[in-house]
Amino acid sequence: MKKIFFLVILFISTITLSFLFDPLNYITKSNVGLQLQFYNKGGKISIYNPFVYKIVSFDNFTETMRFPEIVKGLAYIESGFNIHALSNVGAMGVAQFKADAAIDYGVFNAWNPQQALLGADRMIRYYYQKYNDIYKVLAIYNIGETNYKKGKYIEQGNAYANKVISASRTVSRKSYLYDRYVLYLQGTLTENSSQTYTAFSFGGIFDYLGIVYFDISSTFHFREGYFPIELGTKSYIRINHFASFVIGYNLGYNLNYENEISIGPIIGYSHFRPIGESYEIYYDFSKGFSLNNFFISIGYGNKYWRINFGFEPEFNNLFINITI
Repeated sequence: MKKIFFLVILFISTITLSFLFDPLNYITKSNVGLQLQFYNKGGKISIYNPFVYKIVSFDNFTETMRFPEIVKGLAYIESGFNIHALSNVGAMGVAQFKADAAIDYGVFNAWNPQQALLGADRMIRYYYQKYNDIYKVLAIYNIGETNYKKGKYIEQGNAYANKVISASRTVSRKSYLYDRYVLYLQGTLTENSSQTYTAFSFGGIFDYLGIVYFDISSTFHFREGYFPIELGTKSYIRINHFASFVIGYNLGYNLNYENEISIGPIIGYSHFRPIGESYEIYYDFSKGFSLNNFFISIGYGNKYWRINFGFEPEFNNLFINITI
């Protein structure tokens, strides 16, 4: 009876958390994703499916803005109010800031809509004080002040300004911002210590306003004389556009060894540049104390693909990971 109760709680908690809420590699994608992970003995295949949902009205962020209508039109044209929009050149978030420009206007996390929208308002204020022409300001937002002064891409900038002004007049302030959550399935087949080892996982990735990201999953392991079930959760607390502290917890239940339970925290650090390098390291204390319990991943990629190399303690294997 205890086994059945544990399984039911495990199943319900994972599915419920996955559907109620919404890391960054998958949330910025709008299409179904495939990940292939090759171990030195075996492999893993993962399928990720993103879902779009409404989160909060734009009007919630306008209280301290000087140009709320302009920012509204700008956010609509830049991202369609999607807080995890990512351009081919690395512009991020609902206001499509690049990392260097974002910091100049107090935006340290471009995925957070409050920081991004207020940062866009600060940038518009700054250039409006300088040029006193909202069309020039919007053109500069699009093509950059250096290009504007040199007379480059002026037609593009002017067309952008007209689009923003038009959207500012037609789009409602009560329009909702959008986010994504991701559900995934994973299947693993490896060989370890002369034993065939299979595992099946399902879970969800979601976030709260680009501030905290959650990866929650249930994993079922199958091998001779061993049938453990694990519920794992990792929280990515965002420090800036690219860096996060990783804090999580792992709970394992073994059906065949006197109802053995393994529990422990997960602690680490993640750096993920959506167009560029990524690396992540964390330690899973639920597996005991050993250097083999460090997860390490180093990679490079862009909006459409990513390659990672590393070590995964769950299967005690080196891996190459390809995400498309």
